[in-house]
Formats: sequence, C-alpha cells, structure tokens
Amino acid sequence: MLEAIPGRVFVVGVCLLITTIAYSSQIMIFAPALGENWIIVLTPLNLLVLMVYYNYYLAITTDPGNVPVGWEPPSSLILAKDITVGIAGPRFCKSCNIYKPPRSHHCRYCKRCVLKMDHHCPWINNCVGYRNYNHFLRFVFYVDFACAYVVGLLIWRVRSIMDDIRHFRFDAEPSMTEVIFMVINFVLASVVLFCVGILSIYHLYCLARNQSTIEAWERGKVESLIRRGKIAPVDFPFEMGIYQNICSVLGNNPLLWLWPQEMPNGGLIFSIRPNTDPRLPFYWPPRDPDDLRPSIFSNQYKQAQQRRYEGEVDGIDSEDFYDSGSCITDSDAEYSISDEEQSMQRLMGDRVYELSGTQYRKEASRQRRQWEQGGNGMNDEEDEDDRIPLANIISRNSPGKEDKAD
Repeated sequence: MLEAIPGRVFVVGVCLLITTIAYSSQIMIFAPALGENWIIVLTPLNLLVLMVYYNYYLAITTDPGNVPVGWEPPSSLILAKDITVGIAGPRFCKSCNIYKPPRSHHCRYCKRCVLKMDHHCPWINNCVGYRNYNHFLRFVFYVDFACAYVVGLLIWRVRSIMDDIRHFRFDAEPSMTEVIFMVINFVLASVVLFCVGILSIYHLYCLARNQSTIEAWERGKVESLIRRGKIAPVDFPFEMGIYQNICSVLGNNPLLWLWPQEMPNGGLIFSIRPNTDPRLPFYWPPRDPDDLRPSIFSNQYKQAQQRRYEGEVDGIDSEDFYDSGSCITDSDAEYSISDEEQSMQRLMGDRVYELSGTQYRKEASRQRRQWEQGGNGMNDEEDEDDRIPLANIISRNSPGKEDKAD
C-alpha cells in the first residue's frame, strides 16, 4: 500500500503538520494571551521547532550508506566452516549479487543494500541507516520536546481561562476562534506526542542495546533457536554497554548528543564486545539449521513426485527425498525388497511385482478381471471334505465314548 503513495506526499504532510501545530498555536493562542512576555515564553518553542525542521531535513537528504563497489569480507572467512553452530557463512545478497557487510540489509523499496539498515521510513522518504540514524533519532526527540511544550502551554491557557471565569473577569473570555484552535492544536499535539513518543521510547531501548530494528527481531529469533537447542549459545557481538552504545551513534561527547553531527566515514566495521570472535560480525545472525537443509517442497521434489505418480520415474531414488531409512526405491533399474516381501515372493513365485508405476496398476487390474471371470472355476476344485456329509465330519471329529470313559 505504501508503495502506491509517492514518498513526497508523506514529506509534505509531515511539514504541514509541523507548521500547523507550531505556528497556528503561537499566532492564534499563545502570543495574544502572553502579551509582552511572548518573546520569553515562545523563544524556546521556536528553537525546538527549528531543530525539528533541521534534523528532519538531514534525515531526508542524508544517504543512509551503501556498500562500496567490490567490497568483500576477509578472504579467510569466505571458506570458513567452523565458526558457530548454525552460522552458514558470510552474508551474501542475491538481489545485488554482492557480499553484505556486517549489519547491512537489502531494502526492497530502495532496491539496494543499506549499511546498518534500521528500517525504511515513508515519513522521510528514505531508508534509516548508518549515516542518518542519528539525525532520525534527534528528529523524533525534538518532535517530542516541541509537542510537549505546546501541550504544556495549552494546559496553561485553559487554566488561565478557568481562573478568569472563576474571578468573574468576563472581559478576558476567549473568542470562538481561539477555542477552535485550542481544540485542534491540543488534539494534533497530543496524538503526535503519543505516537512519536512510543516510537522514541522503542528507539531509546534499541540505542541502549546498540541494535537496529531489524537486529532486534534477529536477536529474538536467535534467542528462540538457543532455547530450543537448535544452535549453541552465542551473544550479540555489538552490545558494549549502555554508554558506549549511545556514543557509537550520537558521538563521544554527551554535551553534543542532541546537536546535529555527521557519522564518521565507515559503516563497514563496527566495535564489538570484549572476548568476541572477530569473525562473528561477518556471520551474524546465526541461521536456523533447518533452513540450511534442502526443502522437501522444492521444485525438484515436486516434479519427481509427479513423475512417480505417473509411473515415469527413471533412476530417481526415494532416498534422495526421504529420511525414513527404508531401502525401497522407485527406480526401475534397482529395486530392493524387504524380508517380508522376499518370503511372499517365495510363497507365490513370480506373482509379486514392483509396487510402483503403471505396471502395478495394470497387473492389479488384470488380476482383478481374471478373478471376476474365473472365480467360479475355483469352486470346482472340491476338497475331499466337501463330498462328506457335515454330520459325519462332526461325529468323526468328536471324541468317542471310550474317551469319555477314561
């Protein structure tokens, strides 16, 4: 659905929303009510709005980071096979036909691999990645600060009106226009504060753990695999402690964490926690071992099943698709039978046929027709007992009187 809406529509909508909340509230509500004190009260709000616009602009225009042409992981890793249980090898993007650096992912909207991709955000018409994640964080934080400031001033204005009414100062009664703008701004600012506030809390959590949105999902999946015993325990390699985690995104100086800064060039190599195998970042996240096995629902399997059903199997062993341990195969060239089938063959001679293909179905139909047509002939082969009266058979098989005397 989002693909059908041009990204610029979202950007224009966000700009209109910011402008409406920021300036309609000041012009129609706060400035008239504050009088000469408006400069002191509204200057902080305008600074916050300025930072909202600037960080929003940086988040939109900053490239999130792409994989350099010809980048490859260290050659010693390409053929490595013994890193960690469940880890299959250096990550490779089949869409871009390139190796993926640590923490990078392919974006289906941008149609390329993005360094340390967090998510594709339609509200900025851009991917959130290594180079603009810090701008995105500052943008949502300043939106929270600005909306909270507006809501606080609106609450102050409502209390001021109630106080005037309580003291019978009816000359200070607000106009209908002011009331309408108060309601509109309060609803808009509260909704934005609630929605963006939840987003900010989640990204603060991710920031403290030095993980992206995608990595948070990956960590949950890895922990599930570990609990089920699918892979050996392995720690997330990029978590280095809360302070270091924040510094890796917002900079080393805490006083400048909320000031716009560019990320240093890179995004290919990241610091990892102590006592961690330096090769692990190139293999993260570990894969489910079940995903590494050939699927029985592959096209090859389905085609072979169809040929087997039609009786046209030629040289394909069922052992290629089943793990049941059976030695039976559907191949016409090679056929193994069990001990029970061998006993049946010795008992019935050559009347045992291979249990597959059209040959079995034709033979079964032929035998059924013979049975229906010649079944009455079998009754002619009367046993000796068939010519003896039933009473004689019963008396012959019954114990004699001399036996009863014993």
